[in-house]
Amino acid sequence: MSQFKKLLAINNLHTSFSVKRGTVKAVNDVSFSMDSGEMLGIVGESGCGKSVTGLSILRLVPYPGRITAGEIIYENRNLLSLDESEMRLIRGGSIAMIFQDPMTSLNPVLTIARQLTEAITTHTDCTRRETKNRAVELLKTVGIPSPEKRINDYPHQFSGGMRQRVMIAMAISCDPSFLIADEPTTALDVTIQAQILELMKGICEDRGTSIMLITHDFGIIAGLCRKVAVMYAGRIVENADGKEIFFNPRHPYTCGLLTSTPRMDRVEKRLRPIGGLPPSLLDPPERCLFAPRCDYAQERCWTFNPPLESVASAHYAACLRSGEGLW
Repeated sequence: MSQFKKLLAINNLHTSFSVKRGTVKAVNDVSFSMDSGEMLGIVGESGCGKSVTGLSILRLVPYPGRITAGEIIYENRNLLSLDESEMRLIRGGSIAMIFQDPMTSLNPVLTIARQLTEAITTHTDCTRRETKNRAVELLKTVGIPSPEKRINDYPHQFSGGMRQRVMIAMAISCDPSFLIADEPTTALDVTIQAQILELMKGICEDRGTSIMLITHDFGIIAGLCRKVAVMYAGRIVENADGKEIFFNPRHPYTCGLLTSTPRMDRVEKRLRPIGGLPPSLLDPPERCLFAPRCDYAQERCWTFNPPLESVASAHYAACLRSGEGLW
C-alpha cells in the first residue's frame, strides 16, 4: 500500500482578471492533485499562471482577479465554499506560502521576532515565553546562526539567503501540512539556492509536509520533485512523474524547456531556445496556444484546443501528437 494519501485536488480551476480590454484568463481549466508528504513541481515561463494558481489555493488573488469556476478540495473540504473567517484559520496554519521576494514580503520596520511570532500567536495557544522560544528554535531549524541574538534584528540586517530562511521559518511555524513555495530561490546565487532547496527537501521528508514548488527552472526541480506539472498560457500541458517528464516528455513545450536548460549529462555546443513569445492571455482563442511556436503543429492545432489526456500510466499531456514520439 502507498505511504501517500490524497491531500489536495484541484478540479477545473478558472481564475480571471477583468480589465478594460477584456478578460485575462490567468488560470484556465487547471486540474491536478497532490498526496500528503510529496513535493510537486510546477514549472513554466513567466506569466503562465503558476503564481496565480498558488494564490488561488489560498484565495489571495488580488483585485481585479477572481476565481470564476472550479473546486479546490483540501482535506476533503472545498476551500471555495468556506467563508473568510474559516479561510483565515487555514492560511498560515495548515496551508502556508513562501512568497517570491523576501525583502518585499517582510515588513522592514518590524523585528524578525515580531513577524515570526505573529502566526504562532494567531494559530496556537502558546504562552508569550513559549512563543519566543519556538521562534528561536525555528530560526535554528532553518540554519540561522546565533538565533537568540538575530531574532531581534530587522530584515535589512540579513542577507538575501538569510531573509529567505526567515520566510521559510515563518511558513513552517505552525507545522502546516501543505506549503506553497513561489520561486523560493529567486535572486540567490547557486550555492545559496542549493542550501535553500536542501532545507525544503528536509522539511518535506522530516516533517511530512507536502510542498508545491513553483519555478521557471527545470534544473531546480530535477531530482527534487516526485511529480511535475508543466504550465503554459494558463493551462497544464503535461503532468507526470518527475523522472518520466525528464526522460520521456510528451509535449513539445516540455521538450523545448528541457533543451533550453543546461544539463551535465548532455554535451552540446549551444542550447536550443524556444522560438517566439508566449501568447497574450487576454481572451485567448479556442485553439492550441503553443501552435505558433511549435515545430510539430498541424492544421487541426489551429482550430482545436486539446485537453489534458492520459498518454501512459500516470502521465498526461495536452497535445494532438503526444503519442507519436516526434521528440
